[in-house]
Amino acid sequence: MKRSILAVTSQLPWPLNTGGHLRTFHMLRGLSAHFRVRLIAAADADRADAVAALRDRGIDVTPVVVGPRTATREAVRAAAAAAARQPYVMYRRHYWPAVAAELVRQSQLRATDLLYLDHLDSYAYRRLLPRLRAIYSTIAGRAADEQTSKLARMYLRHEARLLRRRERDAARGCDAVLAVSDEEARVYRGLGARAVTLAPNGVDCAAYADLPTGRPHAAPTLLYVGPMSWAPNAAAVTFLAREVMPRLRSVVPDARLRIIGRDMTSAVQALADGDGVDVLGMVPSMPPHLLEASVLAVPLETGGGTRLKILEAFAAGLPVVSTAVGCEGLRVVDREHLVVADRAGFAEALIAALRDPAAGAERAARARALARDCYDWRMVGVTACASIERLWATGPVIACS
Repeated sequence: MKRSILAVTSQLPWPLNTGGHLRTFHMLRGLSAHFRVRLIAAADADRADAVAALRDRGIDVTPVVVGPRTATREAVRAAAAAAARQPYVMYRRHYWPAVAAELVRQSQLRATDLLYLDHLDSYAYRRLLPRLRAIYSTIAGRAADEQTSKLARMYLRHEARLLRRRERDAARGCDAVLAVSDEEARVYRGLGARAVTLAPNGVDCAAYADLPTGRPHAAPTLLYVGPMSWAPNAAAVTFLAREVMPRLRSVVPDARLRIIGRDMTSAVQALADGDGVDVLGMVPSMPPHLLEASVLAVPLETGGGTRLKILEAFAAGLPVVSTAVGCEGLRVVDREHLVVADRAGFAEALIAALRDPAAGAERAARARALARDCYDWRMVGVTACASIERLWATGPVIACS
């Protein structure tokens, strides 16, 4: 008989249109291949479509409708978190009494071998659990520096300080840590975690297996992918459209930039001014755009975590030009898997990539092999399962990823 895992998430991990949803979904599906997983997830409303999609893919989910996040409701909850000296944005905001009650009910309903808290935002349920495994989020500290509002920067820096205390407590009281990057692994070891396993973000390589390696015959097209509600993404596409494209088109007149992602702001939409910039917003399917592009451009200057967009390009055989921050967290080598350039040299790096597609195809082939061998979600799932198997000897445990 398979061992039983009870998991809790702050939201239903569907559709797969955010990095958080992708990681949660694939981690749970990977665990479901070896264990019997029951998921409890908060939902703003009745999401029968999402529940059906998850169940069709082998995830036994129980949604708990907590209602919409109105401004008044959020303000009251934020004030309560402040009074308790708890971080709100990435912690207390995701705690719901109804989810807590369902978690307790399910744990009493069936024997449970492991309790799995998905991401640190589910750590708010720690009082229900005797032990905890947690994962560190590198984005918290930097988020403050990415805000244009001085008040927002002050608030998020305060949040980051509170969050670091919570992370330290989680590290020292957990059974194990599944770290998303080498940096997170080092941080959690420094915080006193007893067992740390690298389980990086991944990519579904099979979804892109039919795409060619390299783009020798593609029209000169840059691709940028990401939600524009995240300030670093908006800054990156503005840099590409306003500073890179004029230089690029002076050398490659028919070059174009395609911007894909959700939450397109009016400022980003205004970039489509006829100077070779196409703002497409959300698209029904990514493979056609990955096939038509020549290069994935990632000129990020801030932000943490590992880059799902780069892993997707690797799996699709698409050459990549990125800043060092853009590919942070990935085990890549400049000029071997991709080209790394700073902002000052970014336009020239793109020009070189467009002029030498053969070299780009060679790098793309090595990057594709790296994605297949180290970052395929199935491999990540096997690693996570092996880490959990090592814990059974200690009795029932709690996990967070």
